[in-house]
Amino acid sequence: METNNMTPEKSLQIISEAIAQSRRDFEKNAGTPLITWGWIVLVFSVLIWFMLRETNDAKWNFLWFGIPIVGWPLTRTLIKGKQENTATSFISKTVGHIWIIYGIFATTLATAFAFIAPGYCSFITAVLLGYAATMTGVILKNNYITIGGIITGIGCTIALFHIEKWDAALLFAIAATLNLIIPGYVMNKKAK
Repeated sequence: METNNMTPEKSLQIISEAIAQSRRDFEKNAGTPLITWGWIVLVFSVLIWFMLRETNDAKWNFLWFGIPIVGWPLTRTLIKGKQENTATSFISKTVGHIWIIYGIFATTLATAFAFIAPGYCSFITAVLLGYAATMTGVILKNNYITIGGIITGIGCTIALFHIEKWDAALLFAIAATLNLIIPGYVMNKKAK
């Protein structure tokens, strides 16, 4: 009978390599959903910003609810074939949970702010977007995503006191580009 005496150092090395491989595998498939959600958010943000500026009617903020209505089915359609060949890992579950929690909080806050202070919804959800992106970047050890998230979170907090409330929708479009679209394209390019 053969025994395998593994040293603690060797055990930690194997675990570290498995986590690193999990991270690389996740990044190969993460670009397309980021790009998809980023473009959806960008289009809705610019549309909402334009309508708010032209009409000065806060009811246009209800269009924010169109993002998940369009985003979920489109994301499912685009990644359906890719998911079948990919095992679920701790990294993918964790990052997925971060973005699901972001969606829940953003939707809840958007609903509350739609009735209480409609012009400020974009600031809050953009700060949350920065937080979710930062956490994703830390988990993936991706400095670009981490720094982009920090810039978004801090920048949107500062902007709350310096720009008109309707311009926050445009700020959200910039946040989507910085935190979703560009990292998605970078991940897809790196994966090829």
